[in-house]
Amino acid sequence: MRAFDIVGFGALNLDELYRVERLLDDDEGEIVFVGAYPGGSAANTIYALAQLGLRAGFLGAVGDDEAGRIILESFRNVGVDTSGIVIKPKAKTGRALGFLDAQGRRTLYIEPGANSLLRKADIDFSYISRTKFLHVSSFVGEEQWAIQCELVRALAPNTLVSFAPGAILARRGLRTLYPVLKRTHVFFLNRRELELLAHTDDPEVGARSLLKAGSKIVVVTLGAEGSYVTDGKRAYRVEAPRLRRIVDTTGAGDAFAAGFLYGLFEERELRECAELGTQLAKLAVSQLGGRLRNAAISRLRQ
Repeated sequence: MRAFDIVGFGALNLDELYRVERLLDDDEGEIVFVGAYPGGSAANTIYALAQLGLRAGFLGAVGDDEAGRIILESFRNVGVDTSGIVIKPKAKTGRALGFLDAQGRRTLYIEPGANSLLRKADIDFSYISRTKFLHVSSFVGEEQWAIQCELVRALAPNTLVSFAPGAILARRGLRTLYPVLKRTHVFFLNRRELELLAHTDDPEVGARSLLKAGSKIVVVTLGAEGSYVTDGKRAYRVEAPRLRRIVDTTGAGDAFAAGFLYGLFEERELRECAELGTQLAKLAVSQLGGRLRNAAISRLRQ
């Protein structure tokens, strides 16, 4: 029996969120601090999966500071194993500055901190031999991406990979992502990332090229338009619910990925997996921060 259902590997950040009247291009405006929350794309997904009852672990790095302690404690509170997370002495934990406008849209700026100090020697490769699934998301640094590629190559053939590159990795192009994509079971991306990788905003056309690159399932989140999912044989569009108010879109895609992966673990059909993802994304945009509240998850499980 494997120790974990899923292990995450990605950046660990403390998200500092600020309210603004509107996102500016070349102007001035006031900002209002609204809160700091543990974040990181893969981390948000793993956190939600642990809330849903999966056995989860994480690989990454934090600084020896209060932000790092907050991140570790948040994981432990939901049962995520943190033995694969290294603490970098004298380093600051990664930080993401998020600016939210009145419509819930956000701009994010990353200060990688301890994430950029993660080295191959910090990773216990035997850790991933104990999981059914590895969920990978982006780092800012080139060296950390190389570690992710090597980690994926080292996986046992029966260990599945889910991959959410985010805009940072998507900007590097399909050729750069290929070492992980060719081994990917589920590939998560939004419309902007689809444009960067497949040079189209049409999810059906873009997904076909990503399937050819090696992914077994492609999931494209489309914001208010819902999502598109295909494995090359079946394809579904799942509508997003109409919401009276969007509080914060931070972590919506991460929550969707958690719901979708949970559906796979429950052996649901692709459409049902996307519907579960939609439910979690709905919860995510109705609150501040990228981590779902335990009470909301409890209602979903019922």
